Amino acid sequence: MSRARTASIKAVYNGKDISADISKYLKSFSISEVISGEADNAEITMHDREELWQGDWMPDRGATIDISIMLTDWQSELDDKVLPLGKFELDEIKNSGPPNTVQLKMVSIPNNAAIRSVEKNKAWEKTKLSAIASDIAKESGLELFYDTQEDPLLDRAEQSEQTDLSFLMKLCKDAGLALKVSDQKIIIFDMEKYEQADAVMTIDKAKTAIISFDASSTIHDIYKACHVKSQNTKSEAHIEYTFTAPDKKEGLTLEVNEKVESIAEAEKLAKKKLREKNQEEVTMSMSLPGNFNLMAANTVQIAGFHFYDGKYIIKKSSHTIGTGGYKTKIELRRCIDGY
Repeated sequence: MSRARTASIKAVYNGKDISADISKYLKSFSISEVISGEADNAEITMHDREELWQGDWMPDRGATIDISIMLTDWQSELDDKVLPLGKFELDEIKNSGPPNTVQLKMVSIPNNAAIRSVEKNKAWEKTKLSAIASDIAKESGLELFYDTQEDPLLDRAEQSEQTDLSFLMKLCKDAGLALKVSDQKIIIFDMEKYEQADAVMTIDKAKTAIISFDASSTIHDIYKACHVKSQNTKSEAHIEYTFTAPDKKEGLTLEVNEKVESIAEAEKLAKKKLREKNQEEVTMSMSLPGNFNLMAANTVQIAGFHFYDGKYIIKKSSHTIGTGGYKTKIELRRCIDGY
C-alpha cells in the first residue's frame, strides 16, 4: 500500500513544543522569506470554535516561536525530513468570527530590538563595515554573520536620526552588499558570491511539476555600461573609468560620481553599480509542489523556457500548508554573468 504524504509544522513557543495543539486546529500556515532588504514573516491561521485562543491559550505579543516544516511519509528519498525556518517573534494576534478563527502573525526581526525602532545619532571614524555591523549587532542582542571578504574601510560613517537597520542597510547598499535579519542574526553577504554557487536543482518545464509561472524581460532602467568619474582626494588626480557589460551591444551609460582612489577601485565600483541597476532585467515567478530546496538565496537552473533558460537566484520564497497541501512559490531573477 502506498503511503500518504503529509506536511505539518513544528512550533516551539517560548521553549515549549505546541505542535500538537496547533495541528488540531490548523487551517493554514505560510512563511515568506526574502534574500535581502526585508524581514521574513510567517502566519498561522487556526479554527477556534472553543474560543481557546481568545482565552486561556491567548499568546503573548513578543513571544518567540521557533518554526519548522515537517515532511512525513513522503514516497521519496525525502522521507521524514525537517526544514528549520528559524525563530520568529509574535507581532500580531487577530481573532475573528463567525466561525471563530485566530491568526498569529510573526516577523524575523524582534520588535523590541532597537535595530528597527529607535532612531539614533552616532558616527564612526576610520572603521571597517564589519566592525560597525558588529557594534550594531551587539547592541541589538543579535549575532553577526559577515559572509563576504569585502570589508570596506569607511573614512567616516555618520548615522543621523536613523534606525540601526536603515543605517546599516544603506552602508551595505553603498558597498554593493546585501543584508537581511533572520533567526536572530544580522546576515551581510555578497550577492555575486551567492549567484556563483551551484544550482540546487533544475526546473525543467517538461519534467518538473509546475503549477503556474510568469516570466518577463524589461529594458526599462537597464544599462549597457557604467562610467565612473572621480577626483582623487590624495593626489588631486582626475580618475575616469568605463565598464561595458559583456552581454550588452546597445543601451544607455550609467553615470556615477563617487570618490575612488585608483582605476582598480573605479572598475570595481562601476561593476557593482551596473550589476545593481541590471539585476531585475529578466525575472520569473513560479508556483510548485512544496520543495525544501527552493529557499531564498539558492540558485536554480531553468530549462525548457526558451529565451528564459539559464541560471537564476531565488529572491523570495513562500511556503504554504493548507487545504491544497504543501506548495512553494518562488520569485527569481536571472544571475548576472561577467560582472
